[in-house]
Amino acid sequence: MNTALFTNLHNFRAALNDAHLERGEIIDGLLATMLSKQNAFLLGLPGTGKSDLIRSICSGIHGVNYFGYLLSPTTDPSELFGPVAVTKLLNDEYTRDVDGYLPSAHVAFLDELFRGSSAILNSLLTILNERTFNNGKHTITTPIQSIVAATNSWPDEESLQAFGDRFLFRPTVQPLQKPSSKTTLDKWALGIKDRPTVKVHLSLDDLHQLQDEAQQVKIHESFMEKFSNVCELLDQRDICISDRRRVQILKFLRAWAIVQGEDTLYPEHLHNTLIHIVYRTLEDKDAIQEIVEQEVPTAAKIFGDGKRAATALMNDFMVDRSKLAADKHSVETLNNHVQNLTRNYKDMCTVYEKINDMLDSSRVKLTASERSRGMKLLQQIEAHKQTMAFSLSEIKGN
Repeated sequence: MNTALFTNLHNFRAALNDAHLERGEIIDGLLATMLSKQNAFLLGLPGTGKSDLIRSICSGIHGVNYFGYLLSPTTDPSELFGPVAVTKLLNDEYTRDVDGYLPSAHVAFLDELFRGSSAILNSLLTILNERTFNNGKHTITTPIQSIVAATNSWPDEESLQAFGDRFLFRPTVQPLQKPSSKTTLDKWALGIKDRPTVKVHLSLDDLHQLQDEAQQVKIHESFMEKFSNVCELLDQRDICISDRRRVQILKFLRAWAIVQGEDTLYPEHLHNTLIHIVYRTLEDKDAIQEIVEQEVPTAAKIFGDGKRAATALMNDFMVDRSKLAADKHSVETLNNHVQNLTRNYKDMCTVYEKINDMLDSSRVKLTASERSRGMKLLQQIEAHKQTMAFSLSEIKGN
C-alpha cells in the first residue's frame, strides 16, 4: 500500500476518534463500509451524534458531495431525488433535476428512514443495491459510495426488516458511558475546552485508491476455514446468511483489515464485525458473540484462561505441598500427594506450551500489547514451573 495514503487514512481515523468519543468501533465500521462501497445503518436514541459523525467523515474527504435528509411519512420523492424538470415535462419527458440531491451525492445520510413511505423505500432499492437511478426513460449510474441510514429502533415488521437487510453494517450507537467522556463533553459544551475538528485528510481519488487496495488484501491461510465454520454454526442457530450478504461481508472484512492497519485478513477480524452485520433481531447478538468467540478465541481470552489455569494449578500444588509436610507417616498418603504434585506440574507444563505455541504461531494475529502481555504471562508460568520442579526434586530427594 502507498505509505502516505495509509498514514493519511489512520490520521483521519484518529481525528474522528478525537472528535467523537466512544465511537471507535462504529468509526472503523463506517470507514470499512465506504472502502467496500456498502451501506450502513445506525441504530440509537436521538442525540447520540449519528448525523454529526457522518458529516465529520464527509468533511475529512475533499471532493465528496454529501446529502442528508430527515424522512417523515409525508416526505415527497422530489425531496430526495430532485424536482421534476418542468422544461422537459412540456416535451412529454418525465425526468428529475438530480443535481444537489441523493442521486448526485457520494455519501448520503437518511435519518428516520423507516418513517418514509413505501413509495420512497421502493424508489431507494436500486440506488442501495445497484447504485443506479431510474430517471424517466434513462437509467443513470450514481456516484454514491455509501448510504448511511438511521433510526431509533429496529422495526418489527418483516417487510421493513427485509428492507433493512440492504444495509450491511448495523451497529447500535449508545449514549456516552465513561464518566471521563461525559466530563469532556461538558467541557466542550461550556467552551472550557475546544472540541477537536476533523480536517481534510483524504481526497475522493484517495478514497477510490483505498477501495482498490481493499480488494487486494491478502487472505490468511486459516481465515476461510474459520469463516465457513462460523457461518455453519450460525446457520445451526437459525441465523442464516444469504449468498448476497456473504459476498458483501467478505468485501467488508477486507476493508476492515485495511482500517485496522493490516494488509492481510485474519480470523480475528470476525470479532467486532459480524455481531453488527448478521443479526436479524437484537436478541441474535449474544449467540453471534458466543459463536465467534468459540471458533476464534481472542488473545485476551486465551491469556486470561491460561492465567486462571496456572493460578489454580499453583494453588492446588501448594495445598498438596502443605498437606505432605503435615502428614509424612503413611506411605500411601505420601505417594498420593506426590502423584498429585506431579500431575499439577505436568498440567502447568501443558499450559506453558499452549501459551508459548500461540506466541510462536503465525496462525494467530497478535498486537504488540497482546504479545507483551503473553510474554509476561509466560514468564509467570515459567516461575511456577521452576517452583514446582524444585519442590518435587526436594521431596524425591528426601
